[in-house]
Amino acid sequence: MYSILIVDDERNERTGIERLIHRYQYDLKIYQACNGEEALKVFEDKKIDILLTDIKMPFMTGMELIEEVHKRGWDPVCIIYSAYGEFEYAQNAISLGVLQYLLKPIRLEEFQKLFQKVFHVCEERKNSRLQNEKMQEAQKRVSDEKTGRALIRYLESESAEGEEAYRSAFGGQDVYPVILSSYLYLFSRYWDDYVFEIKEKFPDSTLIINRDDTQVLLLVPHMEKMHKKDVETACEGLIEISKKKYQSELLIIVGKCCCSVRQLKSEYEKMKEQLDYQFFLTESICLVEDKGAFLKKEKDMLPIYFKRILTNAKLKDFEGIRTEFEKAFDYVEENMGFSSVYIKYNFSEIIKKCCEALHKEERMMEIVENIYGARSLREVKDAALYLIHEFEQEQEEVRDENRVVMLAKDIISEEYGNSTLSVSLLAEKLGISAAYLSSLFKMETGENLVKYISRYRMEKAKQLLNTTNMKIGDIAERVGYFNTSYFISLFRTNEGCSPAKFREKN
Repeated sequence: MYSILIVDDERNERTGIERLIHRYQYDLKIYQACNGEEALKVFEDKKIDILLTDIKMPFMTGMELIEEVHKRGWDPVCIIYSAYGEFEYAQNAISLGVLQYLLKPIRLEEFQKLFQKVFHVCEERKNSRLQNEKMQEAQKRVSDEKTGRALIRYLESESAEGEEAYRSAFGGQDVYPVILSSYLYLFSRYWDDYVFEIKEKFPDSTLIINRDDTQVLLLVPHMEKMHKKDVETACEGLIEISKKKYQSELLIIVGKCCCSVRQLKSEYEKMKEQLDYQFFLTESICLVEDKGAFLKKEKDMLPIYFKRILTNAKLKDFEGIRTEFEKAFDYVEENMGFSSVYIKYNFSEIIKKCCEALHKEERMMEIVENIYGARSLREVKDAALYLIHEFEQEQEEVRDENRVVMLAKDIISEEYGNSTLSVSLLAEKLGISAAYLSSLFKMETGENLVKYISRYRMEKAKQLLNTTNMKIGDIAERVGYFNTSYFISLFRTNEGCSPAKFREKN
């Protein structure tokens, strides 16, 4: 619906025009003003598309009103009407860009023709504005993708282009880094819709970087109206939307406000460490670093460390077992208040489970006795790590790539075109947990399973680009990406150019 402001010092004239508008059922929101000063106040409060004003009025003429409206940056479709038909008024009206000069008394036929013309002009302006907005949005999207690729390369591998990309995107503004992580196909399948959800919650100047199929990095400028509390509120809103609308749990990590790209890199590395614990979280959570809410500082971290220890024991990953034991002991040292009985009981229980997983039950009682006989935390730690070291020495076999990993790769090669393919789906087909499969794949191949799936799809996409004339959208669907724009964005991140450019080069 468009809006019209009728300006005339005569109430009857204003009312008469409003009645004509209703008579012909024009879909207009109608405002009235009795003089130019009052009209300017309406412009300040309302969006006015059409201005219909008398010429002769107190305080300010219609011509002066139109001129002042343009000076203040408003650009309505302007119509003047008056009982005075002098040529000079018509000349002035044309110079001010007035659509039409209408004489009183108004003839109905002329009134109808005028408003047909007015609506046509309004539609043309609206379409032109929308086209310009789409063009600007497309240009911004391309620019943001380029900046995002440069920044993520810097954050991941210290490329030289990071500082320039940061200055280009944010100038001297500080930013809050936010990582969104979901192991379902939330980002790949619903990318366009989900980007809209993000933009609804965060400022327009937020840089959205799709790191891979499971992770998105947001860089949120610190502005007068966007503080840390606002960022947290927006994140909690995203969690609710993800659960209710997309049936997807979401891990969100909010870092400290960063004033430079180097500080951003340091903060990003700390935030990434938290992602490793997502395997053991069953519900959505928002972790905020500078509020002490990162997982390594939580009161309930010991069970999570113990789960990781046991997972590594099942995989016979002794380096992983040792690392998680070190973290658990560091955590106990940093968080005072645990009783010696609590510590001895919990560490002896996880040692028992490790012995069972490694089929070393004969050593179980020996180590439990050592732990309960310990006189300090250091002695408990030494006993546990010494046992792990002995187990590692006894492990002599060199294994080929795990059969489960080979089966997972076979499934990926067969079903990479399935848009729902995920770690969870693979684990379900193999009859194991997603956490176990991910850890096993990483240990055996040295590569993250999610990244392997994404890389495999990209390789298949490149083959199709080189060997067929298929449309980009069809290729995206063939390799498992339901959303074409997301596929193009991810292809640029991985290959440094769009699919179309890649095809041209090859």
